[in-house]
Amino acid sequence: MAKPDWGALQHQFLAEHAKTGISPKDWCAAQGLNYSSAKRYIKVTNYGANSQKKSANKSANSQKEKGGASKNGRVKKSSPDTGTSSKSPETKPIRGSRTAPPTNAFQPGNQNALKHGGYGRRMLLSDAITEDAQMLTLDDELFWLRAASLTAAENIGRWQTELETAGSEQAKDLHDLISQAQKAMHRNTARIESLEYTKAAIIKQRVDAAYREAATEKVELEIDVLKDGDKDNAIVVHNSLPIPGR
Repeated sequence: MAKPDWGALQHQFLAEHAKTGISPKDWCAAQGLNYSSAKRYIKVTNYGANSQKKSANKSANSQKEKGGASKNGRVKKSSPDTGTSSKSPETKPIRGSRTAPPTNAFQPGNQNALKHGGYGRRMLLSDAITEDAQMLTLDDELFWLRAASLTAAENIGRWQTELETAGSEQAKDLHDLISQAQKAMHRNTARIESLEYTKAAIIKQRVDAAYREAATEKVELEIDVLKDGDKDNAIVVHNSLPIPGR
């Protein structure tokens, strides 16, 4: 035996109940359904009651308008029903109320959603530039400097080839371009050396910080041992880490 489609049956019952006001038990008997099994699914909901009330109000308003039209000889236009007068009680708000404070509000000064900083807002930088600038590292700067130096070297080679067939005025301009490109390469080399030194210093600082953290933890353990009154059960921590500078 196929399982009844309770959703469709409930919808059909609500439609009949809105028109005639039939009870769930009588409707199930008319449909040949066992009410003891169907009463879990076939029931009068608030939505159905509101629909029935709304239909009755519409009928009363329609009769009133007809009476007014026959009395005055004019037909009154009814205002369109926007559906805002009756709301389904099953509709749930987003929170307890629209004015309730959020449960996980941002702290004052939180800027996690801020894309543009002080320079970005004033220089009118785009979102793409701002996001890329935040992701750049020293390796990206080194890549750009090395690429610029290689481009300058390529230009120098091309200009030196053009010197073989250039006139006096053009040769002078080419020599100036070659000189400027060589100076740019020297500046890029100095900046590359500075950035490489900075990278090495950052790595050293991280290692020193990790070492000092381990040394501090070791000293704290030794202090806890010294504070222990039971010398027989005290845990001895050997000095396995050398002191910096000695």
